[in-house]
Amino acid sequence: MAETSVAKKAVYGLTSFLVGVWTFVKINEISGPRFEPILAACQNPDIPFDEFASTTGYHRYDPIVGLKVFDFLVCLITQFLLELRQTHPSGLLVWAGVVLASMPMSCTVTIEAGRAGARGLIRYPTILGLLYQLFGISVVFPMIWFPSFVFCEGKRGAPITSFRLIFAAQSILTLITFTAIVFAAPTDSQLWTTSAGILGGPIFPLIGLALFTDTSPKLVATKESGRVSSVKISKLYKVIMVPGLIGWYTLVAIAYQTYGTSLSNFWNDVWVNAGPSVAFMTIDTGVLYLGVLMYIAYRHGELKAVKALFLTTVLGPAAAALFIMNEAENEMDFSYLDDEKKEH
Repeated sequence: MAETSVAKKAVYGLTSFLVGVWTFVKINEISGPRFEPILAACQNPDIPFDEFASTTGYHRYDPIVGLKVFDFLVCLITQFLLELRQTHPSGLLVWAGVVLASMPMSCTVTIEAGRAGARGLIRYPTILGLLYQLFGISVVFPMIWFPSFVFCEGKRGAPITSFRLIFAAQSILTLITFTAIVFAAPTDSQLWTTSAGILGGPIFPLIGLALFTDTSPKLVATKESGRVSSVKISKLYKVIMVPGLIGWYTLVAIAYQTYGTSLSNFWNDVWVNAGPSVAFMTIDTGVLYLGVLMYIAYRHGELKAVKALFLTTVLGPAAAALFIMNEAENEMDFSYLDDEKKEH
């Protein structure tokens, strides 16, 4: 397999990094004034927890899921998700949009962390997951993960264990489950409060610590082992395509009920006249999916990324990206792995 040129790595890595920088500046410009007082209240040691809601007027939060160190984050994300929940349907549409865009991303991050030869931060999804929660997934993915992948990716086609692939699927299904709870359960219930804290707090990424028991990086990369693993990866993509497709058409139906065919009314709600939480998530959705398309372009070729973009209107961001990633997986030639083995 031909080596990727340094020039191509530099162009993709720097472009992605700059997108992350722009996103960081933009979301802080939008959400900073709204969330600074909330964060100050969440970090105020003079406010007893049992008096937090009555003293501040904000929604109570669940400190148990904050694990003490991240209580401020759980407190903040609870208010964030409450605003999304109360801004219907735009809040649901933009949050679910990020969930859809994160499906192919989650598969990729989990798989590439287990490739033999992978180096640096891409090997540690838990650390990256905590950074996603702290700074926003649309900041960390393009600014940190993708450039790190470009320069530190492991051996392409190196085998991955079934454990890692099952973990990726379960993580995505867990995200979908907690999203459904947050947008369906009564907001004054303990179920909603705890679920909101789990969804945006440290517990969700800390589940990734289970991957330290995975043996994928130690597997011997041969043509046969790579092909067998590729079949399993392809199955993962097909499995996740199902909720991705269902989720997309569910969102389309919800949007149609509210906005009909008026794209201008939709755009006014999710951006022009949107509150800070909704606008934040609109940026998250667009930038994260751009990051997914950049990954496809870099890893599988620019034409594949263009094809994924065109398919998005029909299949949605999750299923379109996964369809192309599955297509590229089925086209891979693993003979070079045996060639490398002979050379060594």
